[in-house]
Amino acid sequence: MKDEEAKIPILDLPAQHAALEEELSEGLAAVLATGRFILGEPVAAFERELARLCAAGHGVGCNSGTDALWLALRALDVGPGDAVLCPGYSFFATAATIARVGARPVFADILPGSLNLDPEDAIRRAERTPELRAVISVDLFGRICEQGPLEAYCRERDIPIIEDAAQSIGALDGTGDPVGAHARIACFSFYPTKNLGALGDAGGLVTSDAALAERIARLRMHGESAPDLYTEIGINSRLDAIQAMALGVKLQHLERWTVARRELAAHYDALFARRGAAAPGEPLADARLPLRTPEACPAPGRHTYHRYVVRVPSERRAALVEDLAREGIASAVFYPRGLHEQPALAAFAPEQPLVETELACRESLALPLFPELGLDRVELVVGAVCRALES
Repeated sequence: MKDEEAKIPILDLPAQHAALEEELSEGLAAVLATGRFILGEPVAAFERELARLCAAGHGVGCNSGTDALWLALRALDVGPGDAVLCPGYSFFATAATIARVGARPVFADILPGSLNLDPEDAIRRAERTPELRAVISVDLFGRICEQGPLEAYCRERDIPIIEDAAQSIGALDGTGDPVGAHARIACFSFYPTKNLGALGDAGGLVTSDAALAERIARLRMHGESAPDLYTEIGINSRLDAIQAMALGVKLQHLERWTVARRELAAHYDALFARRGAAAPGEPLADARLPLRTPEACPAPGRHTYHRYVVRVPSERRAALVEDLAREGIASAVFYPRGLHEQPALAAFAPEQPLVETELACRESLALPLFPELGLDRVELVVGAVCRALES
């Protein structure tokens, strides 16, 4: 069921934009008056605010989150003959970008609770990959990936970790520091459906390495180092001034939206717990309600709930989706297959299975969650889910 057809959609962007209409209209008029629509001061201002939010030294805007990953890999000189490790459970761009620079994706499994990269499995696969040149860790669904021993492993071998933070803006890590604060490079997507979304495609990167920031800014401009002087081949991936303006407006509301998302997620958690949702480690089939809520993020870490993703028995998921649709409630599967199972990436399929990745692909289901949802509609969704699973 499409969001516009549902009484309770997965996301309601018209509701968000209606509340911001005056601010966005004023900002648009200001940009139009300048006659400059690519880069410029609105972009520079947003880059400064993005870096500040992430406690990083530098921010660089670009055309999309996908381009941000490409720019990060190119800035680190990753290319043909290299390998880059990433989780098997993520959006296609994470691995496709590795292949686009000519490197080989190496897929590692995920942890069953956080659904983020399993550091121990990543190290095991890294040990079998002598050509490993970088790691992309993904902050899935709004929770920062806890890298554990993988961070020390990579630091000892001078293997940079790129943080794919496309879904985690505003999140805090296990020490209470903001997303991107400790990454060599962190990459963001500002696709309209993200917690901080533009009015079209947009992306960005942060780093505290001034030389890397300078090179990334050069690569996004075809590799131009001075007017009409090109010292390397880059791409055309400049951030539009109108998108930067919209992101700047929305950034002022991000904290409020994050608080609202967390309150709604906590309400979901409490309601499902009362109905007998599975406890951590308990088999779904043994629970009074065969459903597991997202794993809690230990304080001072902060989950931003880009998506509220539950786990249900794989054999019951399709029927649950249909039951919810009949009641006018949208839901979505992120992601129905692992990256190693995508036809375009078949040549990179690992020899060792990705057990947790494949199980998550069969069991995971995203329920409606957005700041304007309201507690009453959370209760309607929970009621519909429970009726379907308890029948």
